[in-house]
Amino acid sequence: MFNALHKFILLIALLMPHLYAQALTVEAEGQAVIQDNNLNAARKAAITAATQQASMQAAVYVSSSQQVRDGILEIDNMQITTLGQVENVQVIDEQISGSILTVRISAEVFTDTGCKNGHGDRFLKSIAIAAFPLEHPAQGNVGGLGDTAWELPNLIASQLSARGNLQPFKATHLNIFPTLQTAASRQLDDGALTSVAANVNNLDTQFIVSGVIRDMAMSDPRTHSEDNYFVDLYNRLDYRSRKHLRNFQLDLFIHDGFSGALLLERRYQTQGIWSLPQELKAGFNSQAFAHQEYGQAVTKLIDQMVGELESNLRCRPFSARITRIENNQIWFHAGERTGIKPGDKFNVLHRSTFFDVQMRPTHQLSNTKRTLVVDEVHPNFIQGHLVNIAQHQNILPGDIVVSD
Repeated sequence: MFNALHKFILLIALLMPHLYAQALTVEAEGQAVIQDNNLNAARKAAITAATQQASMQAAVYVSSSQQVRDGILEIDNMQITTLGQVENVQVIDEQISGSILTVRISAEVFTDTGCKNGHGDRFLKSIAIAAFPLEHPAQGNVGGLGDTAWELPNLIASQLSARGNLQPFKATHLNIFPTLQTAASRQLDDGALTSVAANVNNLDTQFIVSGVIRDMAMSDPRTHSEDNYFVDLYNRLDYRSRKHLRNFQLDLFIHDGFSGALLLERRYQTQGIWSLPQELKAGFNSQAFAHQEYGQAVTKLIDQMVGELESNLRCRPFSARITRIENNQIWFHAGERTGIKPGDKFNVLHRSTFFDVQMRPTHQLSNTKRTLVVDEVHPNFIQGHLVNIAQHQNILPGDIVVSD
């Protein structure tokens, strides 16, 4: 057993220089199979694989569960997970061998990603990605980008999943704000979601990310509405002109999934040249979209947004909903993937619902000052007990457990 302990200490010592480094430039390779001659999809998959490899090369974080048995410290369930945040990815080489695409990238990996509040990546937090509807749907007709409402959040969910620090769920069928022009006015004074989003409780996730795409219009609306054949032909030939600039602007919202409180509201915007023929329906995140300067600018903006989402949410405390209570035994909705282990402790919060004069509900979380200790971890639920058997009073299904 001491050999295992010595290995653990040695591994920590080897990792210390990396854990305190700010940024490392790393080269890594990734591979993907080219299916249906879709080189663009294979390239994205290969770059994702290379990015994960770069993160692993730059830094690892060692976590383990420990216990003392017969006076000997044992270390079991040792895990190695990526810690680095990868940015500024550049493809430096690309080769095709048969149906296999190999991509080599250079990237900066930031390894100093610890959280000042101490929560960090310890527990995997659940996040639902709702729809990002267009405030002006007609703007999506140019290039067939009406599918952005669900393809963009699908891309966000995929990128967050690849990073491995959050547990995203696709909920692109859900539109948080039915009145897009006045989305903010459908919130209470404290920023909480109203009954408009009452069905978000069915998602049972810790966070809900939603958005509204405010602008996808051409900067010069005449570019795609020219009736004169010769002027239109000239516009197409002059495809690098600023008259082909297209806007992209969205508002991002992050809500707490249990209280409905608005945690973050941020606006993102960019623009780029969109020079495809107006009759071509490329679709969001397609190969044609990716080859446009506009598509590349939007993709870069989404990468930035995903990085900021991850940075903001991963450093918040973990929370989950209590599903069952029996004497001093409590079950809550989480599982093995979260990284929770027997012996972990959680605070218990009581969830109350209040109604204003217009009978709109709002939820409030209050600390019961009672502690739950985890006993068993299962794939889809976790069981624990309250420290004092008399402390179960006033704790109900629907209340929340929160990490220390």
